[in-house]
Amino acid sequence: MTVWGVGLGLLAAAIAVVAFVRYRERENASLTRSAALARELRALAADDEVRLAAVDEFEQTIYQRLFYTSVVGPWVRSAAWALLGTVLAGAAALTIGPLDGAVATALYIAAIGLVLVFGVATLAFVGIALFHTATTPRVSFRDSYADDEPVETPPVAKPAVESEPEPEPGDTDSDDNDTSEPESESKS
Repeated sequence: MTVWGVGLGLLAAAIAVVAFVRYRERENASLTRSAALARELRALAADDEVRLAAVDEFEQTIYQRLFYTSVVGPWVRSAAWALLGTVLAGAAALTIGPLDGAVATALYIAAIGLVLVFGVATLAFVGIALFHTATTPRVSFRDSYADDEPVETPPVAKPAVESEPEPEPGDTDSDDNDTSEPESESKS
């Protein structure tokens, strides 16, 4: 029963690594297609500033991800393959270890050698991936936007509506401020 469990575990590990590597490769291919789409959209946008702004935003997100995954992604995939090799070689060494004979001993030594080679390769690839993760600059356009001078908005002119000028404070000839009695009533 334990042999079946180990076999199923190894099969599951192999399927998981293959699925992970395929997913990363498809993601990279998808980003490459999206970059080509952004170039086509830029050509279609021509001189329309609104469409160009939308294409700029789309390109920015694509190129940030594409730049980062193109540097770190291959090392992560290599580390996954080396880890699978380490696990399979370790399983082979554990399976062959209890057997007796010259052939079994030679295979055991070869399996141990493969475990060491794949183990060192796994550590090296993980180290390189971590190094690139820490040192690869993130592509950001925020700094270039911050350097731009702020756009000044032109002052808004008041609408030209003709209206009567307001009376000065000392002016009493205005119809609104007339509190005197009508002339006909005052004479009688």
